[in-house]
Amino acid sequence: IGIWLIQVRSSDAGIIDYYWGPGFFLIALVLGYFTGFSVETVAITAMVALWSTRLAWHLVARHRKSPAEDARYAAMRRSGGASFWWKSLFTIFLLQGVLQWIIASPLHAAFLLPQTGAVTDPFVLLGVLIFIAGFAIESTADHQLAQFRELSGSHGQLMTSGLWGRSRHPNYLGEIILWFGIGLCAFALTASLWAFAGPVILALIIYYV
Repeated sequence: IGIWLIQVRSSDAGIIDYYWGPGFFLIALVLGYFTGFSVETVAITAMVALWSTRLAWHLVARHRKSPAEDARYAAMRRSGGASFWWKSLFTIFLLQGVLQWIIASPLHAAFLLPQTGAVTDPFVLLGVLIFIAGFAIESTADHQLAQFRELSGSHGQLMTSGLWGRSRHPNYLGEIILWFGIGLCAFALTASLWAFAGPVILALIIYYV
């Protein structure tokens, strides 16, 4: 709601992207505040913090270089008409908050369910490796696209080199992979399949929406 109020004054709904990564880190901190931290949940929170910081830095830098509101939100603003300012609270800002809370199921599982595993569990280590792989893919893809835009001024053009020659959206692919890594860590700690609910929903949203 606070970010929405800023948007009402700035007429730039793109600022919601700033909160995508940090919102998950905040969820982890809230869960830790009320339930306490263990070595295992600190490790998971550290992964989320690393990812969210890198992503927020990238999105803020990209947004500051953009001459106008993100095309996706600009289109929603045009279709929403004069009432967009209050409709956006529900269709963009609160919706994203709800999605974040659902996608954060690995965090809910790790903090709220009884732990049956430890940080030394082989599947926790495998989850960390999967997270690192996804983080590397997303980071590299974002860097390659940023360079492509800077060197060619190619906003709106199609990049087909680097990771973008192998995947249409390698940045989203990396994000899906890293969240399955976090989910595997939470599953190894709790033996709860709910740890995978968020990553699955994230994958479905990215693929279909």
